Amino acid sequence: MPGSAPGVVALLAVGALLVVAAPPGSAAPGVVYRIADPRIDEASGLGVGVRSPGVDYVQNDSGDTARFFAVSATTGRTAAVVTVPGATNVDWEDLAVAPDRTGTPSVWLADTGDNDAVRSEVRLYRVDEPRVPAGAQNRAVRTGRPDVWRLRYPSGPVDAESLAVSPQGTAYLITKTLGSSTVYQVPSRPDADRVQTLVAVGTVTFTAHPTSIPLGELGTVTATGAALSRDGTLLAVRTYADAYLWSVRDGDVASALRRAPTRVPLPVQRQGEGIAFRGDDLLVDSEGVDQPVYAVPVPQALTRPSATSTAATSTAAPSTTSSSPRPPDTSTSGGSGSGSARTRDVVVGGAVAVAVGVALTGVGVVRRRRRAR
Repeated sequence: MPGSAPGVVALLAVGALLVVAAPPGSAAPGVVYRIADPRIDEASGLGVGVRSPGVDYVQNDSGDTARFFAVSATTGRTAAVVTVPGATNVDWEDLAVAPDRTGTPSVWLADTGDNDAVRSEVRLYRVDEPRVPAGAQNRAVRTGRPDVWRLRYPSGPVDAESLAVSPQGTAYLITKTLGSSTVYQVPSRPDADRVQTLVAVGTVTFTAHPTSIPLGELGTVTATGAALSRDGTLLAVRTYADAYLWSVRDGDVASALRRAPTRVPLPVQRQGEGIAFRGDDLLVDSEGVDQPVYAVPVPQALTRPSATSTAATSTAAPSTTSSSPRPPDTSTSGGSGSGSARTRDVVVGGAVAVAVGVALTGVGVVRRRRRAR
Protein backbone atom coordinates (compact mmCIF):
# COMPACT_ATOMS: atom_id res chain seq x y z
CA MET A 1 0.00 0.00 0.00
CA PRO A 2 1.95 3.03 -1.23
CA GLY A 3 2.00 6.56 0.10
CA SER A 4 1.75 8.03 3.58
CA ALA A 5 -1.22 8.43 5.85
CA PRO A 6 -1.89 11.32 8.23
CA GLY A 7 -2.73 10.77 11.88
CA VAL A 8 -6.09 9.12 12.39
CA VAL A 9 -8.32 9.07 15.44
CA ALA A 10 -11.10 6.48 15.52
CA LEU A 11 -14.07 6.49 17.86
CA LEU A 12 -15.98 3.23 17.89
CA ALA A 13 -19.49 3.41 19.31
CA VAL A 14 -20.99 -0.02 19.89
CA GLY A 15 -24.58 -0.37 21.13
CA ALA A 16 -26.21 -3.34 22.84
CA LEU A 17 -24.14 -6.21 21.58
CA LEU A 18 -24.99 -9.80 20.86
CA VAL A 19 -21.97 -11.88 21.78
CA VAL A 20 -21.28 -15.19 20.10
CA ALA A 21 -18.35 -17.20 21.45
CA ALA A 22 -16.56 -20.09 19.80
CA PRO A 23 -17.74 -23.44 21.21
CA PRO A 24 -15.65 -25.58 23.56
CA GLY A 25 -13.28 -28.24 22.30
CA SER A 26 -11.71 -26.41 19.36
CA ALA A 27 -8.23 -27.64 18.43
CA ALA A 28 -5.26 -25.30 18.58
CA PRO A 29 -3.82 -23.66 15.44
CA GLY A 30 -0.71 -25.18 13.89
CA VAL A 31 1.93 -24.23 11.33
CA VAL A 32 1.29 -25.89 7.95
CA TYR A 33 4.36 -24.53 6.15
CA ARG A 34 6.54 -21.45 5.82
CA ILE A 35 6.77 -19.21 2.76
CA ALA A 36 10.54 -19.08 2.32
CA ASP A 37 10.77 -17.52 -1.17
CA PRO A 38 12.35 -14.07 -0.61
CA ARG A 39 10.33 -12.72 -3.55
CA ILE A 40 7.21 -13.19 -1.44
CA ASP A 41 7.90 -10.56 1.18
CA GLU A 42 4.47 -8.92 1.47
CA ALA A 43 2.01 -11.78 1.12
CA SER A 44 -1.31 -9.99 1.23
CA GLY A 45 -3.74 -12.62 -0.04
CA LEU A 46 -4.15 -16.39 0.08
CA GLY A 47 -6.18 -18.94 -1.87
CA VAL A 48 -6.40 -22.73 -2.11
CA GLY A 49 -6.06 -24.39 -5.51
CA VAL A 50 -9.09 -26.05 -7.12
CA ARG A 51 -7.85 -26.98 -10.58
CA SER A 52 -4.41 -27.44 -9.04
CA PRO A 53 -4.94 -29.40 -5.80
CA GLY A 54 -1.95 -29.40 -3.49
CA VAL A 55 -1.13 -25.81 -4.42
CA ASP A 56 -1.92 -22.56 -2.60
CA TYR A 57 -1.74 -19.13 -4.21
CA VAL A 58 -0.36 -15.92 -2.70
CA GLN A 59 0.38 -12.45 -4.03
CA ASN A 60 2.40 -9.47 -2.95
CA ASP A 61 0.75 -6.11 -2.69
CA SER A 62 1.94 -2.76 -4.07
CA GLY A 63 5.34 -2.54 -5.71
CA ASP A 64 5.38 -5.97 -7.28
CA THR A 65 4.69 -6.76 -10.91
CA ALA A 66 1.40 -8.26 -12.15
CA ARG A 67 2.11 -11.74 -10.86
CA PHE A 68 1.11 -14.19 -8.17
CA PHE A 69 2.77 -17.29 -6.79
CA ALA A 70 1.75 -20.93 -6.58
CA VAL A 71 3.31 -22.60 -3.54
CA SER A 72 3.23 -26.18 -2.33
CA ALA A 73 0.42 -26.62 0.18
CA THR A 74 2.66 -28.89 2.28
CA THR A 75 6.18 -27.43 2.01
CA GLY A 76 5.57 -23.79 1.02
CA ARG A 77 8.13 -24.07 -1.79
CA THR A 78 7.37 -21.98 -4.86
CA ALA A 79 5.88 -24.22 -7.53
CA ALA A 80 5.27 -21.49 -10.11
CA VAL A 81 5.41 -17.75 -10.69
CA VAL A 82 2.25 -16.80 -12.57
CA THR A 83 2.21 -13.64 -14.71
CA VAL A 84 -1.06 -11.92 -15.66
CA PRO A 85 -0.68 -10.18 -19.05
CA GLY A 86 -2.39 -6.82 -19.45
CA ALA A 87 -2.80 -6.33 -15.69
CA THR A 88 -1.14 -3.72 -13.46
CA ASN A 89 -0.34 -4.12 -9.79
CA VAL A 90 -1.12 -0.70 -8.35
CA ASP A 91 -1.92 -2.21 -4.96
CA TRP A 92 -3.07 -5.84 -5.08
CA GLU A 93 -4.49 -6.46 -1.63
CA ASP A 94 -6.27 -9.80 -1.74
CA LEU A 95 -6.69 -12.96 -3.79
CA ALA A 96 -9.48 -15.53 -4.04
CA VAL A 97 -9.82 -18.88 -5.78
CA ALA A 98 -13.41 -19.57 -6.82
CA PRO A 99 -15.43 -20.33 -9.95
CA ASP A 100 -16.61 -17.56 -12.23
CA ARG A 101 -20.30 -17.36 -13.13
CA THR A 102 -19.79 -20.06 -15.79
CA GLY A 103 -18.21 -22.45 -13.27
CA THR A 104 -14.62 -22.08 -14.49
CA PRO A 105 -12.11 -22.37 -11.61
CA SER A 106 -10.56 -18.92 -11.37
CA VAL A 107 -8.05 -16.79 -9.53
CA TRP A 108 -9.42 -13.36 -8.58
CA LEU A 109 -7.09 -10.47 -7.74
CA ALA A 110 -8.25 -7.31 -5.96
CA ASP A 111 -6.30 -4.22 -7.03
CA THR A 112 -8.17 -2.16 -4.46
CA GLY A 113 -5.58 -0.79 -2.03
CA ASP A 114 -5.99 2.98 -1.56
CA ASN A 115 -4.48 4.10 1.70
CA ASP A 116 -4.74 7.78 0.81
CA ALA A 117 -8.28 7.44 -0.63
CA VAL A 118 -7.35 9.07 -3.94
CA ARG A 119 -8.10 6.44 -6.59
CA SER A 120 -11.04 7.38 -8.80
CA GLU A 121 -11.36 3.74 -9.79
CA VAL A 122 -10.04 0.41 -8.57
CA ARG A 123 -9.85 -2.88 -10.43
CA LEU A 124 -10.69 -6.52 -10.00
CA TYR A 125 -8.98 -9.09 -12.23
CA ARG A 126 -10.14 -12.64 -12.95
CA VAL A 127 -8.11 -15.30 -14.76
CA ASP A 128 -8.64 -19.00 -15.31
CA GLU A 129 -6.79 -20.89 -12.61
CA PRO A 130 -3.61 -22.39 -14.10
CA ARG A 131 -2.71 -26.06 -13.87
CA VAL A 132 0.32 -26.34 -11.61
CA PRO A 133 1.52 -29.75 -10.37
CA ALA A 134 2.09 -29.74 -6.62
CA GLY A 135 5.62 -31.07 -7.17
CA ALA A 136 6.61 -28.36 -9.67
CA GLN A 137 9.44 -26.01 -8.77
CA ASN A 138 9.67 -22.38 -9.80
CA ARG A 139 7.93 -22.77 -13.15
CA ALA A 140 7.15 -19.70 -15.23
CA VAL A 141 3.43 -19.64 -16.07
CA ARG A 142 1.48 -17.07 -18.05
CA THR A 143 -2.30 -16.81 -17.82
CA GLY A 144 -4.66 -15.70 -20.55
CA ARG A 145 -5.72 -12.07 -20.61
CA PRO A 146 -7.85 -11.30 -17.57
CA ASP A 147 -11.43 -10.18 -17.22
CA VAL A 148 -11.22 -6.68 -15.76
CA TRP A 149 -13.78 -4.89 -13.63
CA ARG A 150 -13.25 -1.14 -13.37
CA LEU A 151 -14.97 -0.12 -10.16
CA ARG A 152 -15.79 2.84 -7.96
CA TYR A 153 -17.51 3.27 -4.63
CA PRO A 154 -20.80 5.19 -4.40
CA SER A 155 -19.43 7.47 -1.66
CA GLY A 156 -16.00 8.12 -3.16
CA PRO A 157 -12.53 6.57 -2.79
CA VAL A 158 -11.79 4.31 0.17
CA ASP A 159 -9.21 1.68 1.03
CA ALA A 160 -10.29 -1.97 0.68
CA GLU A 161 -8.06 -4.96 1.32
CA SER A 162 -10.51 -7.86 1.49
CA LEU A 163 -12.04 -9.95 -1.30
CA ALA A 164 -14.41 -12.92 -1.11
CA VAL A 165 -15.98 -14.77 -4.05
CA SER A 166 -18.94 -17.14 -3.87
CA PRO A 167 -19.21 -20.50 -5.67
CA GLN A 168 -21.58 -18.74 -8.10
CA GLY A 169 -18.90 -16.22 -9.06
CA THR A 170 -20.28 -13.28 -7.07
CA ALA A 171 -17.45 -11.13 -5.71
CA TYR A 172 -17.48 -8.95 -2.60
CA LEU A 173 -15.06 -6.22 -1.50
CA ILE A 174 -14.75 -5.11 2.13
CA THR A 175 -13.37 -1.74 3.12
CA LYS A 176 -10.60 -1.18 5.64
CA THR A 177 -12.14 1.49 7.84
CA LEU A 178 -11.52 1.44 11.57
CA GLY A 179 -14.15 -0.35 13.61
CA SER A 180 -16.87 -0.80 11.00
CA SER A 181 -16.29 -1.85 7.39
CA THR A 182 -18.71 -1.78 4.45
CA VAL A 183 -19.25 -4.87 2.31
CA TYR A 184 -19.80 -4.15 -1.39
CA GLN A 185 -21.03 -6.50 -4.10
CA VAL A 186 -19.28 -6.41 -7.47
CA PRO A 187 -21.43 -6.30 -10.64
CA SER A 188 -21.84 -9.76 -12.14
CA ARG A 189 -20.16 -8.89 -15.45
CA PRO A 190 -17.27 -6.56 -16.25
CA ASP A 191 -17.89 -3.66 -18.63
CA ALA A 192 -14.94 -2.63 -20.75
CA ASP A 193 -16.55 0.66 -21.70
CA ARG A 194 -17.27 2.20 -18.31
CA VAL A 195 -16.47 2.30 -14.62
CA GLN A 196 -19.13 0.41 -12.67
CA THR A 197 -20.42 1.37 -9.24
CA LEU A 198 -20.20 -1.11 -6.38
CA VAL A 199 -23.34 -1.83 -4.34
CA ALA A 200 -23.25 -1.83 -0.53
CA VAL A 201 -24.88 -4.95 0.94
CA GLY A 202 -23.91 -4.78 4.60
CA THR A 203 -21.44 -3.80 7.28
CA VAL A 204 -18.99 -5.61 9.53
CA THR A 205 -18.39 -4.26 13.04
CA PHE A 206 -15.28 -5.26 14.95
CA THR A 207 -14.61 -5.17 18.69
CA ALA A 208 -11.46 -3.54 20.06
CA HIS A 209 -9.80 -5.69 22.72
CA PRO A 210 -6.41 -6.13 24.41
CA THR A 211 -3.99 -8.12 22.28
CA SER A 212 -0.31 -8.98 21.98
CA ILE A 213 -0.10 -8.49 18.20
CA PRO A 214 2.47 -5.89 17.05
CA LEU A 215 -0.19 -3.34 16.04
CA GLY A 216 -1.98 -3.49 19.38
CA GLU A 217 -5.70 -2.78 19.70
CA LEU A 218 -5.76 -0.94 16.38
CA GLY A 219 -5.14 -4.28 14.70
CA THR A 220 -8.31 -5.74 16.20
CA VAL A 221 -10.62 -3.32 14.34
CA THR A 222 -9.20 -3.24 10.80
CA ALA A 223 -10.24 -5.68 8.05
CA THR A 224 -7.28 -7.15 6.18
CA GLY A 225 -8.67 -10.16 4.30
CA ALA A 226 -11.77 -12.21 3.55
CA ALA A 227 -12.87 -15.53 2.10
CA LEU A 228 -15.94 -17.63 1.39
CA SER A 229 -15.81 -21.38 1.91
CA ARG A 230 -15.81 -23.56 -1.18
CA ASP A 231 -19.47 -24.46 -0.70
CA GLY A 232 -20.39 -20.85 0.10
CA THR A 233 -21.85 -21.60 3.54
CA LEU A 234 -19.26 -19.68 5.59
CA LEU A 235 -17.94 -16.15 5.23
CA ALA A 236 -14.73 -15.12 7.00
CA VAL A 237 -13.43 -11.58 7.45
CA ARG A 238 -10.16 -11.24 9.31
CA THR A 239 -8.39 -8.46 11.13
CA TYR A 240 -4.76 -8.54 12.21
CA ALA A 241 -5.90 -10.43 15.32
CA ASP A 242 -9.14 -12.33 14.70
CA ALA A 243 -11.36 -14.03 12.17
CA TYR A 244 -15.08 -13.23 12.19
CA LEU A 245 -17.24 -16.04 10.78
CA TRP A 246 -20.83 -15.94 9.51
CA SER A 247 -23.02 -18.83 8.40
CA VAL A 248 -24.40 -18.04 4.93
CA ARG A 249 -27.74 -19.54 3.93
CA ASP A 250 -28.72 -19.99 0.28
CA GLY A 251 -25.87 -17.75 -0.86
CA ASP A 252 -27.39 -14.69 0.82
CA VAL A 253 -24.36 -12.80 2.15
CA ALA A 254 -26.38 -9.66 2.88
CA SER A 255 -28.70 -11.53 5.23
CA ALA A 256 -25.77 -13.33 6.86
CA LEU A 257 -24.17 -10.02 7.76
CA ARG A 258 -27.27 -9.05 9.75
CA ARG A 259 -26.62 -11.94 12.13
CA ALA A 260 -23.98 -12.04 14.83
CA PRO A 261 -20.66 -13.62 13.82
CA THR A 262 -18.39 -15.94 15.74
CA ARG A 263 -15.01 -14.43 16.54
CA VAL A 264 -12.05 -16.82 16.40
CA PRO A 265 -8.73 -15.41 17.72
CA LEU A 266 -5.85 -16.03 15.30
CA PRO A 267 -2.19 -16.83 16.07
CA VAL A 268 0.01 -13.81 16.68
CA GLN A 269 1.52 -12.85 13.31
CA ARG A 270 3.93 -10.18 12.20
CA GLN A 271 1.27 -8.55 9.99
CA GLY A 272 -1.42 -11.07 9.17
CA GLU A 273 -3.53 -10.29 6.12
CA GLY A 274 -4.48 -13.32 4.01
CA ILE A 275 -7.18 -15.86 4.84
CA ALA A 276 -8.68 -18.84 3.02
CA PHE A 277 -10.71 -21.94 3.78
CA ARG A 278 -9.18 -25.39 3.43
CA GLY A 279 -11.77 -27.95 4.43
CA ASP A 280 -12.71 -27.28 8.06
CA ASP A 281 -9.67 -25.07 8.65
CA LEU A 282 -8.86 -21.45 8.06
CA LEU A 283 -5.45 -20.79 6.51
CA VAL A 284 -3.82 -17.47 7.42
CA ASP A 285 -0.61 -15.87 6.19
CA SER A 286 1.42 -12.76 6.97
CA GLU A 287 3.58 -10.16 5.34
CA GLY A 288 7.33 -10.55 5.82
CA VAL A 289 9.98 -13.00 4.60
CA ASP A 290 9.92 -16.62 5.81
CA GLN A 291 6.56 -16.27 7.52
CA PRO A 292 4.50 -19.27 8.64
CA VAL A 293 1.08 -20.18 7.25
CA TYR A 294 -1.20 -21.42 10.03
CA ALA A 295 -4.20 -23.72 9.95
CA VAL A 296 -6.86 -22.59 12.43
CA PRO A 297 -9.78 -24.98 13.01
CA VAL A 298 -13.24 -23.61 12.30
CA PRO A 299 -15.49 -24.13 15.35
CA GLN A 300 -17.46 -27.35 14.95
CA ALA A 301 -20.78 -25.61 15.50
CA LEU A 302 -20.21 -23.81 12.20
CA THR A 303 -19.01 -26.79 10.19
CA ARG A 304 -21.83 -29.17 11.20
CA PRO A 305 -25.04 -29.08 9.12
CA SER A 306 -27.17 -28.12 12.13
CA ALA A 307 -25.06 -25.08 12.91
CA THR A 308 -26.93 -22.71 10.60
CA SER A 309 -30.15 -23.33 12.48
CA THR A 310 -28.55 -22.14 15.74
CA ALA A 311 -26.98 -18.93 14.46
CA ALA A 312 -28.03 -15.71 16.20
CA THR A 313 -30.65 -13.63 14.40
CA SER A 314 -30.22 -10.27 16.13
CA THR A 315 -29.57 -7.24 13.93
CA ALA A 316 -27.41 -5.63 16.62
CA ALA A 317 -23.79 -4.86 15.79
CA PRO A 318 -21.93 -8.20 15.88
CA SER A 319 -19.11 -8.76 18.34
CA THR A 320 -17.51 -11.30 20.67
CA THR A 321 -15.88 -11.38 24.08
CA SER A 322 -12.69 -13.42 23.82
CA SER A 323 -9.51 -11.36 24.03
CA SER A 324 -6.93 -14.08 23.46
CA PRO A 325 -4.95 -13.67 20.24
CA ARG A 326 -4.09 -17.36 19.99
CA PRO A 327 -6.37 -20.44 19.99
CA PRO A 328 -10.17 -20.06 19.61
CA ASP A 329 -12.09 -19.18 22.78
CA THR A 330 -13.04 -22.28 24.77
CA SER A 331 -15.09 -20.64 27.53
CA THR A 332 -18.31 -22.50 28.31
CA SER A 333 -20.77 -20.45 30.31
CA GLY A 334 -24.27 -21.22 29.11
CA GLY A 335 -25.28 -22.89 25.90
CA SER A 336 -28.18 -24.12 23.86
CA GLY A 337 -29.21 -26.98 21.71
CA SER A 338 -29.68 -30.68 22.05
CA GLY A 339 -27.02 -33.23 21.40
CA SER A 340 -24.33 -31.37 19.40
CA ALA A 341 -21.90 -28.56 20.10
CA ARG A 342 -23.58 -25.26 19.34
CA THR A 343 -22.50 -21.66 19.17
CA ARG A 344 -23.16 -19.96 22.50
CA ASP A 345 -25.28 -16.79 22.39
CA VAL A 346 -24.92 -14.25 25.21
CA VAL A 347 -26.77 -10.93 25.28
CA VAL A 348 -24.87 -8.08 26.87
CA GLY A 349 -27.38 -5.56 28.19
CA GLY A 350 -26.94 -1.82 27.95
CA ALA A 351 -24.87 0.28 25.63
CA VAL A 352 -21.13 -0.12 25.34
CA ALA A 353 -18.97 2.72 24.10
CA VAL A 354 -15.39 1.96 23.20
CA ALA A 355 -13.13 4.87 22.41
CA VAL A 356 -9.97 3.94 20.55
CA GLY A 357 -7.56 6.82 19.88
CA VAL A 358 -4.89 5.89 17.38
CA ALA A 359 -2.21 8.07 15.81
CA LEU A 360 -0.98 6.58 12.57
CA THR A 361 2.08 7.80 10.73
CA GLY A 362 3.94 6.35 7.78
CA VAL A 363 2.37 3.94 5.36
CA GLY A 364 -1.27 2.88 5.90
CA VAL A 365 -1.72 1.02 9.16
CA VAL A 366 1.93 0.87 10.17
CA ARG A 367 2.73 -0.53 6.72
CA ARG A 368 6.31 -0.03 5.55
CA ARG A 369 6.93 1.35 2.10
CA ARG A 370 7.67 -1.45 -0.28
CA ARG A 371 11.18 -1.46 -1.68
CA ALA A 372 11.74 -1.06 -5.41
CA ARG A 373 12.00 -4.34 -7.26
